[in-house]
Amino acid sequence: MPLSKLRRHEIMDALLHEIEKDQFYNEFSVATFADVHKLSKQSIYRYLKALETESKIEKRGKDRYRLVDSRFQFNYSIDNLKEDIVWSKDIAPLLQDMPEIAAKNCHYAFTEMLNNAIDHSEGTEVIVTMHINAHDVSFIISDNGIGIFTKIASAMQLEEKRFAILELAKGKFTTDPESHSGEGIFFSSKATDMFGIFSDGLVFEANNLRNDGLERIYNHEIAELIGTSVFFVIFRNHSVTTRELFDRYTEEPDHYGFTKTAVPVKLLEYGEAYPVLISRSQAKRLLVRFERFERIELDFSGIDEIGQGFADEVFRVFQSQHPNSKITAVNCNPQVERMIKHVTRH
Repeated sequence: MPLSKLRRHEIMDALLHEIEKDQFYNEFSVATFADVHKLSKQSIYRYLKALETESKIEKRGKDRYRLVDSRFQFNYSIDNLKEDIVWSKDIAPLLQDMPEIAAKNCHYAFTEMLNNAIDHSEGTEVIVTMHINAHDVSFIISDNGIGIFTKIASAMQLEEKRFAILELAKGKFTTDPESHSGEGIFFSSKATDMFGIFSDGLVFEANNLRNDGLERIYNHEIAELIGTSVFFVIFRNHSVTTRELFDRYTEEPDHYGFTKTAVPVKLLEYGEAYPVLISRSQAKRLLVRFERFERIELDFSGIDEIGQGFADEVFRVFQSQHPNSKITAVNCNPQVERMIKHVTRH
């Protein structure tokens, strides 16, 4: 029985998605894809040939393909630069065939991140690099100013630049509270399918592509560049609107403020092979600014165990001192869950 038009479109879209991932992870297999989608290998090869004919993909070896990209680069002086003018004049015309939801999310993330470079970087130049293909659109917005993690660490008097990444993950942080709400990076990282900030020898990554919910930090050669580079990708089939996204982190119906946050506890690590979260001082570092939120979700993915002092400070002491801020824990292994129950048993 011939496949419906919708089904054919879904297969083509899934192929583009797998080819996009293959460029990073080298995991694409025609046989596996055919098996997953209950189709013959011959059918998959026909779809691949059609995508080649439409110049959406090109071969790079036996059963290896890459997306055909169009690349654009724009150089701007930051002086008197306006992000809305850049969007309407240079970027939006290149996204005429982008589906509405994806285009709106691009608009939000792009203007927020370019505005950050204009208002916060203290640099003189910004370079926008843009790639468009049949699967997604990606941006790199790079400035030559003060690195973002250095600036945050200085403003908060943090003893370690890596902890600036933890503050970004929480949201509601800005070095200019009179002019900014501190929501731009937090919501942009959620509104995109891949998101990363490279600066000061560090990387903040919110890789929603893998749906693991983890922002990870690690050293990376691109992060040695001067200034700050923000990288993000939005898929053409992106289906979560910015309104739905904001609703996830607001408390209704009483008000529509940014009242919820989700924080990966793993960001407390220094990158040790066997990290241990034991002390109350570590807990207090995690808890900074939590009183500004009504609901805090702590993601314990990748955390093998926590100490009694750490757990007590987070789940008993803080909660008793801030009854209007409710902390919940997710993705806990049995050891972590046991320690949380131990300190909250009364």
